[in-house]
Order: sequence, then structure tokens, then C-alpha cells
Amino acid sequence: MAKKRALTEEEKEIIRRHTHLGFELLRRQRNISLFSAHCALQHHERCDGSGYPRALSGKEIHEYARIVAIADVFDALTSARYHRRQYSPHEAAEYLSAAGGMLDYELIKLFLSYIAVYPVATTVKLNTGEVGVVSQVFPGFPLRPHRPRHQKSRGRGAEKPV
Repeated sequence: MAKKRALTEEEKEIIRRHTHLGFELLRRQRNISLFSAHCALQHHERCDGSGYPRALSGKEIHEYARIVAIADVFDALTSARYHRRQYSPHEAAEYLSAAGGMLDYELIKLFLSYIAVYPVATTVKLNTGEVGVVSQVFPGFPLRPHRPRHQKSRGRGAEKPV
């Protein structure tokens, strides 16, 4: 979508149809599970009932669709859009962490434990002023990457993990 102005209600409705269209397309495929088709239908539903197309809430939304919803939001946030900048993985993780009412918070925590919010080769600046490049990410500790080389603001280097 490349429109530069706010969408009209009619345009929003056209976009919302993609959940039904995806469901219909996938359910006809012999080699694709009906669960997958339901993920396409329900991936914009929200745990608080504010989503679409059917305003389902909580456990009415299939667990797989709740997982896809989280991945879809993360992907949307970390992708550039015409109306906003691209967010970094750690900014998207912060957003997801605050979306517990709309999205399944237990699944958000699980999702975030499997992604690198500070991917390898990311330059990081700590609140101490130290700067480094992430060289390794540890499963279970996504907010504690390893950065073997760091610099103080004045440019002195040293070996030290985060």
C-alpha cells in the first residue's frame, strides 16, 4: 500500500477483506491444513475483542492465530511504512510487551524469547556511554547480547561482555 493520506472507511473495509480472502484461498488447498486457513482468517483478531473480522476474544481465537498475530505485528513494526518509520527489533519488542491486553501476553513472552532484539552486528550504546557491536545472542536472554569489543565515549577499547 503506497497511499500517502489516511484511508477512507471504504478503503479500510477493502483491506479488512484480506482475512476472508486468505481463508477462502487456503481452505481450498489440499496440502494446507485448515488450521492454517483459520490463521489467515483470525490473525487480526485481538484478545480484548477489538479485532476483525469477527471481534473474537481470548480463547475464541485459535492459538495458532494468536501466534501469527504476534509475528504479524512484529513484522509490520520492523518494516518501513509510508506513514511511519521502521522500528528496530528492540523497539518492536517493547511495543509487543505493552500490547498484553490486545495480544496474548504469555505468547508474547515466548515469542520474544526466540527472537534477537539486538541481532548480531548491531551497534549498541549502553546507558553508561559504552558502545559496542553485538557478536552473539544467547537463547533465553535476548536483552543480554555479547559484545566483546566496546568503547567508552572517548574511544578507548577493551574486552568485556555486556
